[in-house]
Amino acid sequence: MRLLHTADWHLGRIFYGQYLTDDQAHVLEHQFFHILRDEKIDGVLLAGDVFDRAVPPVEAVELWDSIITRLAMDYKIPLFVVSGNHDGAERLEVGRSMLGRSGIHIWGSPQRSLEPYVFEASDGAVAICPMPYSEPRRIAVSLGLGESMSTVEAAINVHSYDPMYQAWSEHLQSQIPKGMRSIALSHVFVMGGEVGGSERTLSLGGSEIVNPAVFKDFHYTALGHLHGPQRMGADYIRYSGSPLKYSFDEHAQKKSFTIVEMDGKGRVEIDTIPVEAKRDVVILEGYFEDLLNNTAFQNAHRDDYVQARLLDTMPIMDGMAKLRQVYHQCMTIELVGRVAMSTTEISEPIFKSLNERELFNQFAESVWQQPLTEREASYINVLWDRIVKED
Repeated sequence: MRLLHTADWHLGRIFYGQYLTDDQAHVLEHQFFHILRDEKIDGVLLAGDVFDRAVPPVEAVELWDSIITRLAMDYKIPLFVVSGNHDGAERLEVGRSMLGRSGIHIWGSPQRSLEPYVFEASDGAVAICPMPYSEPRRIAVSLGLGESMSTVEAAINVHSYDPMYQAWSEHLQSQIPKGMRSIALSHVFVMGGEVGGSERTLSLGGSEIVNPAVFKDFHYTALGHLHGPQRMGADYIRYSGSPLKYSFDEHAQKKSFTIVEMDGKGRVEIDTIPVEAKRDVVILEGYFEDLLNNTAFQNAHRDDYVQARLLDTMPIMDGMAKLRQVYHQCMTIELVGRVAMSTTEISEPIFKSLNERELFNQFAESVWQQPLTEREASYINVLWDRIVKED
């Protein structure tokens, strides 16, 4: 049995004011389906964050509709989906009964995720165990755990993800027929995971972290939430990562689709296929004039999403407009050469001993992190005298 594991599509994502729907469609309406055909995929595991927000834009919903229609009608490949923390779980589940008859299986709430779904693959049955993102309290209510816990246990556990996901996992595993292969499909933050930068925090204080041991008894666990592809202690517990880079913090990540080959006994072999994005997300660092005139950079990144990290120490007029003439999708500029103003405080006696002109010179030197040149000091003195005279 061959499965494709993916997650964190974030359809409808806005990147520095620009919708990424076109970039998402390029990957998901073309390469994604080519992989399904070429790799002879038997089923798709989508581990949450289908959309970027609970009420997605129309274009994102239309793209989702196009994808699931092609999967069901043209490719006839089953899709197994759980909601993530960005999704509106109830909205994602709309039409789930009808979609389920077409092979599109969606779980958005813990109440509807209390028993495995038995997928009859060509080489035998496998239990798909859905564990969509949910707050611990909702999981506890769905599992009916309130009555079995003491007051103290309840106060602690209903605010912690690990004990609730452990209980959920055990509940699902107890219903798997003996000897049947099993797959967990979950959107959660597993302990030891490497954060990419654009993931939204699930809760405060670290209570959202789940121990990977929660999933140790499944033959494979398809995870979503972290945007970088990574294994969690064992090769059969994995994050596929997002198909696109959704922040400049993710610029170095190698995005991919995860191919899971599982034999009749549940042993897995993992392969990854790199994503062929329409545009890359890159950070270019250098002096302003060098970036404007670097032919190699221009040829490689003319249409990529660019963050320019400038080493210049002097102000640059119309920098963004000039960069966009060369890098059409330059999104932001960081002035790394201009060191942030020093936070060193001047003692009160020294502060009181300085006149206004000396205070201004001290301020200017703290901004530029270097003494004023004679020419700069002279120019400031001329301006200062003019200001004093006008007053």
